[in-house]
Amino acid sequence: MKKQFFKTGIPLLLLAFVTLFIGSGCYVNPDYYWYLDNDGDGYGDNSVPSIYQEGQPVGYVLDNTDCDDTDDLIHPDATDIPDNDVDEDCNGLYAYTFYVDDDGDGFGGSQVVILEIALGTEDEVDSKFVSNNADCDDTNSLVNILADEIMGNGIDDNCNGLIDAEDIRYFDEDGDGYGSDIQSAADGVFNSLDCDDLNPDIHPYATEVAGDGIDNDCDGYIDE
Repeated sequence: MKKQFFKTGIPLLLLAFVTLFIGSGCYVNPDYYWYLDNDGDGYGDNSVPSIYQEGQPVGYVLDNTDCDDTDDLIHPDATDIPDNDVDEDCNGLYAYTFYVDDDGDGFGGSQVVILEIALGTEDEVDSKFVSNNADCDDTNSLVNILADEIMGNGIDDNCNGLIDAEDIRYFDEDGDGYGSDIQSAADGVFNSLDCDDLNPDIHPYATEVAGDGIDNDCDGYIDE
């Protein structure tokens, strides 16, 4: 019986001892990993090495989800501010202002919608949302800034603030619907909004193409 105990009992006791006292030393407590919180917003920076220790080091937190640890207004619980090209809430998306286009003519009314999208994906947004609010009647697709004024119908068809007025026409060399500042005696469009009348891709309400060095949407700013 004693021989059997020495053969099986003692090894089992040694195994239990090793597991209890030595094996427990291999346990890594995730609550002891601390991450630098440089901006003091309570969210740590995962781009710098963490510190492993039981007590909390000064300037460190357990969280590592901050995408900009130099700005305390940027962290996962922040609110995205529209149209500033900053991802305040660290979700990889950016907030932009859009307007509902109920009549589908490409021009929005006054109803504002804030959408979070990836950079450079404005063209992939649902077509019922547009980046302008130039429509003066978003219930009628025949009324917008590119429409011709129809005399005698009592409607401001082209949204220029004049009803049934004999509007001045302007040359539209590139055929994009937006005229230059050169008046036309007969044929032409009823607006002079184009800043480059030789390029149909450049006009008000066009999508600004970042990095091309061109003011695509004629707002006076390049690559904004």
